[in-house]
Amino acid sequence: MLPIFSSSMKLLKLSTCALILVLALPACNVLPDAIKNDSRKMPPPINNAAIRSDAKVTKTVEEQAELMYLLMLAEIAAQQGELDISVQSYLEAAQLTDDPAIAERATRVASFARDYKAAMQAAERWAELQPGNLDVHHSLVILYLRNNELDKAVNTIDKVLELTSNGKVQGFGHLVALLSNESDKDAVLSLMNRISNKYPEIPEAHYAFARLAFQSDQQELAKAEVEKAIQLKPDYQDARSLLARILMAQGETDAALQVMKKLVDENPKSSSQRAAYARLLAVAKRYDDALKEFQEVLKDNPENGDIIYAIALLTLEQRKFKTSEKYFRQLIAKRKRVYESYYYLGNIAENRKKNDEAVGWYKQVTHGQNKIDAGIRVAHLLSKKGQLDQARAYLKAIDTEDPDLSIRLTVVEIDIMSEANKLQEAMTVANQALVAYPNNSDILYARSLLAEKMDNLLMTEADLRTILIAEPENVHALNALGYTLADRTDRLMEAYGYIQKAYKLAPDEPAVLDSMGWVLYRMGRPEEAIRYLRGALAIMPDDEIAAHLGEVLWVTGMKAEAKKVWNKALEAKPDSTHIRDVLKRFKQ
Repeated sequence: MLPIFSSSMKLLKLSTCALILVLALPACNVLPDAIKNDSRKMPPPINNAAIRSDAKVTKTVEEQAELMYLLMLAEIAAQQGELDISVQSYLEAAQLTDDPAIAERATRVASFARDYKAAMQAAERWAELQPGNLDVHHSLVILYLRNNELDKAVNTIDKVLELTSNGKVQGFGHLVALLSNESDKDAVLSLMNRISNKYPEIPEAHYAFARLAFQSDQQELAKAEVEKAIQLKPDYQDARSLLARILMAQGETDAALQVMKKLVDENPKSSSQRAAYARLLAVAKRYDDALKEFQEVLKDNPENGDIIYAIALLTLEQRKFKTSEKYFRQLIAKRKRVYESYYYLGNIAENRKKNDEAVGWYKQVTHGQNKIDAGIRVAHLLSKKGQLDQARAYLKAIDTEDPDLSIRLTVVEIDIMSEANKLQEAMTVANQALVAYPNNSDILYARSLLAEKMDNLLMTEADLRTILIAEPENVHALNALGYTLADRTDRLMEAYGYIQKAYKLAPDEPAVLDSMGWVLYRMGRPEEAIRYLRGALAIMPDDEIAAHLGEVLWVTGMKAEAKKVWNKALEAKPDSTHIRDVLKRFKQ
């Protein structure tokens, strides 16, 4: 099976459950302002009025003039993009005055420039001037970590725990929030190992370590640490809840649910524990039980938008569109998760074949993480109505400053033009895109599918091989090349080799299972083929997979079952060319 990028709207079961599970995770605070740099926006300059007039600036008039010169130089250099000069100037200025605002500004600018050594020096100066400021010590923890100064980081964490208002309990919570944002997970876990060893009798230390290990997908380590926390504090509810999530991540579903069920039984009035239990039930695909628990929580918390959202997603997962729509509309009425609700209402309308209504909902998604996907859905639906020019114009109106987004939108444009059977025009778009983005794997893959549709198998094979030279384990390319060779040529052993490699990399991918079944059938091994094709259809009810399975069932004598498979596929997609073609070949 040749999967295409985004030609149809399918409810993604795993993603919905993942969204529900995410709501169970404790929220993390962001990094201290002084070391934020992910937005890549220059920190605002210091207001001259904010510089303390009583600061011990300098000993001489000359030094006062030097300070003002350095500050002016630092700001002008920053505005002109000369960050090295700006950082150095601010560092020098911070040493000339005891005003902490200058040292804080130096920390901010150096962090923005990703000069973490200079940022560390600036933050140390800031800490000298404001030793009781918690923000500076938060910043120092991160900067020591980024400079591999773990001993200093440990000592600074001691200071953070000392300064936190509620002591070590809240302090370790702050620590998790700080370290969760760091990309070097090994360094984070190394630091936390030192901390848990330094505070072996404090359950919050082990719990913090467990949370960070869990986030880093180090489940065995997370389990060991959270069990230490529970041993020290048997009634530690947050730790027991985390243990349940860890067990679920390890595939120990029954044990995870048992842990959470016990927590709920011990705390029947705790909405948070019942909601956590409901989310785990959803992940375990025990949807009816999950829905029951969520609704119990909602009785006591009728204004809780997160719970309403979880129920809306869960009922959408179950394809209970009427119920799901009711809850999403409630969210809009309450002005909570409005843009997510618009998006999923569009999803519901599209699955009901109410495409005009779907377009109306999608067009209202003007903010949030679903904004781009909503725009893409609008383009597809316009194309389905025959409004190809409007669809392409809608795509081009989407902000494309990001090269990755530009590539994605180009692939969608190729896709919708291919669906509209504007194959040569689509090929022109693909060729032009490859001039702008040479050998980009996404565009090459899109062009390979288009070339296959145009019977240009030489280009299909060449493009897929180009991808595999750069990305030997690209599952999509391996599967597409294998399937094309199996379906369109007699090079079956070669095809089998590519598909087998794709299968080892992605054994649960329905497109790969379908390809494996099809190549086995073409190789004269229909009994084996049926097993893979049934598995593919069970994961993703798709008309092409149904056509393949029905054909193999038919030729092996299971004609009644073949007819059932084909008829069911036609009910879901009456205009399926795959089913119509196979019926024509077998004169059904």
